[in-house]
Amino acid sequence: MRSPLERTDWALLAAFLLAAALGTWTSCLLVNDAAIFLTAGWLGNSWDLYFSQDADRVVSMLLTYGPVRVVHWAFGLSTSAYIALAHVLYFAVPLVLWLMLRAIEAQRLFSRLYLAIVLALIYFPTEQISGIGIWMIWLALVTDPARTARQATIATALLGAVLGLTHPAIAMMSLLYLAVGVALVAFGRPVPRRSLVAAAVMSVLLLAAYLATSRWLPATNPTVLPALAINRYDYIDPRRMLATMVLFPALAMLWLLLLAPGTQSARLRWRISPLAVLIIGAVGLWFAAASTGLLTWLYARHSEPHVLALALVLALVSPSIWLAQAQRPLMLYAAIAAVAVISYNVDLFLFGRFVDRHMAPGVVDVDKQSVPWSTRFVGPTARIYFKRAAGPDYVRDVVVPTYDWYQVTLAFYSFFRSDRQSILFHQLGRPGEWLPYNCATVDPVRASDEQDKFFLTFLSKNYCVR
Repeated sequence: MRSPLERTDWALLAAFLLAAALGTWTSCLLVNDAAIFLTAGWLGNSWDLYFSQDADRVVSMLLTYGPVRVVHWAFGLSTSAYIALAHVLYFAVPLVLWLMLRAIEAQRLFSRLYLAIVLALIYFPTEQISGIGIWMIWLALVTDPARTARQATIATALLGAVLGLTHPAIAMMSLLYLAVGVALVAFGRPVPRRSLVAAAVMSVLLLAAYLATSRWLPATNPTVLPALAINRYDYIDPRRMLATMVLFPALAMLWLLLLAPGTQSARLRWRISPLAVLIIGAVGLWFAAASTGLLTWLYARHSEPHVLALALVLALVSPSIWLAQAQRPLMLYAAIAAVAVISYNVDLFLFGRFVDRHMAPGVVDVDKQSVPWSTRFVGPTARIYFKRAAGPDYVRDVVVPTYDWYQVTLAFYSFFRSDRQSILFHQLGRPGEWLPYNCATVDPVRASDEQDKFFLTFLSKNYCVR
């Protein structure tokens, strides 16, 4: 019989449910890439409109956005019901994976680390959320001494095939787990040896999958390709990742808290003491309240695979010690995440009210209004210590540039927020700007009603690649 939820589990779960409830209320997915994905599902042509551009991540995409598409196709949801259900099902995916981990893990460290890492990723819809959950289910299986070698082999083969279509960063997690695990064994730290063999095999499988999908399932949208080329090395460039820790200090504090118990359980020479944990927690709470914004969640995905792999391999040296040492750091972690969630959603609520004030029936180019839409986005530096002091008008100078940072998503956000009556947009098409859809797939004739035809006509004229 599995043990009931303990205090640490309740803290992490409460922070997650708070994130889900507030994120659904503020329609948090409509200010980032997910606006493109959800619109493709609403218009009924998900694969051709956009999902084919992420064919190498099809498992994650279908897990995250497929269920609401099926429900909409079966029952014909209203606009508000579609967006609300899309958010509920989006947040349900990591919750289900967490429950699966709790059902199979021999130690509670897997489910706790997964829920913790999800809290740092949840507001940017990275495909890693699903990929990490499946990867941790695999690792929980192969490190369980009650499982036979045959079961571990089957789990590696089957889940490796699935993981190959989630996110390329999962291969890097396997490699880092293997490298650090081998080093710990060399220094006399008892990392489960079967997991190292399995990690070696998984690394080969995932690297092969990455090379295959890069060759045979590439993106074809010419405005997507430059972004992929520019961001290709963000996951392996240490200077870039360290820079994100400076620009978003709340992330650095979260990662230190995640690693702290492992420094004790693995008996490292340099350990994070209980006093240091309290100081890190206090600093993290300040930055969670004072500087959390859209880019905090976005840039978490670059350093997160490294931190999680390292935290896991250190924890597995002595799971019992890790579980005892992790209680205070994870409680503080949950508190920081909850404060960041509240700070983020307050801003998003203010952004929604600002957008509402500019709504008008039809199509509105916000950059041609008599009153300037907002000040120019100048990067996160001014928001490091206290975002409310980064401009004389907090909403106009800080909130709007932060949540309209993509520019492309404003049209989608306003379309759904106005119940498909209004589109606020920026003119796009300059070099380096993302046009999400291929014009050949944007056909107003196929629209289900006049409002969708109105939006498809807008997309065909402004936001598609010819």
